[in-house]
Amino acid sequence: MDEAALSYAEVKALAAGNPLIKEKMDLDVQLTRLKTLKAAHDSQRYELENKIAIGFPAEIRKCKEQIENATVDAATVKEHSVVDADGKDVFCIQLEKKVYYEKEPAGKALLGLLGLALNSEKPVPIGYFKGMELQIQHLPFGNEYHARLAGSGTYSTQLGADVLGNLTRLSNLANGIEPSIEKTRNMQIQLEQQLASAEEEVKRPFPQATELTEKSKRLAVLEGLLNMNDKDIVTDTEPEQQCQTDNRQRGQEER
Repeated sequence: MDEAALSYAEVKALAAGNPLIKEKMDLDVQLTRLKTLKAAHDSQRYELENKIAIGFPAEIRKCKEQIENATVDAATVKEHSVVDADGKDVFCIQLEKKVYYEKEPAGKALLGLLGLALNSEKPVPIGYFKGMELQIQHLPFGNEYHARLAGSGTYSTQLGADVLGNLTRLSNLANGIEPSIEKTRNMQIQLEQQLASAEEEVKRPFPQATELTEKSKRLAVLEGLLNMNDKDIVTDTEPEQQCQTDNRQRGQEER
C-alpha cells in the first residue's frame, strides 16, 4: 500500500471526527517540511566541510604562490626596463638570436615566428622580453596565438595581426605583473575571511532540531494510540463473529 494511505483505525477515526487523526495528518505535513529543511542544511554543511578541508586551502596556497612568483618577476621586469630622458620606456626585444630596438621590424619578425607554434602542443620559446623568456603558443580551438612571458610564474596574452598592437600587448603584460600582486593579495584576504566564516557556519546546528525531535516523538505517540484503537476495533468485532458462528451451528442442528 502507498505510504500515504490511511489505516482502518485512521479512516474510522477521521470519519468519527477523532482529533488524533487530524493532529497526525498535520504532523505528517510539518515533519515532511522539517525533514526537507534538515536535508538542505546537511547538504550545505557537507559542502562547507569540503571547502574548509580542500577548496579554500588550495585557493589560498595558489594565491600565495602567485604573489611570491609575481614579486620575483616584477623585480626582473624592473631590472630590465630602461627609460629615456623623458621617462619613456626604451623598447628592446630579442627574437631568436637578434635584438630589436625598433618596434615595426620587431613586430613583423614576431608575426613571422608564429608558425613555429602551429604544430606544437607545448609553448615554443622564441626569445626574451624584459628579462623574461618569450614563448608563443597556438590554441587549435579558436585558432588563436598567445604570447607567454615565463619567469617564476607565467603570464599570457592573445596576439593578433596588428604588428604594433602585439608589442603593446607584450608591454602591458610585463608592466601588469607588479599591479597584479596587490589584486592577488586582496583575493587571498577574501578567501581567508570566507574560510573563517565557513568554519563558524559549519558549527551551527540545524535551527529547527528541537522542533523536529519533539514532533517526531509526538507522532510516535499518536501512531501508538491509533494502533491501540485498531486493536480495540478488532476485539470488539470478535463477539459478533462468534455469535454468527453459534447461530449457524444451531441452524444446522435443528435441520
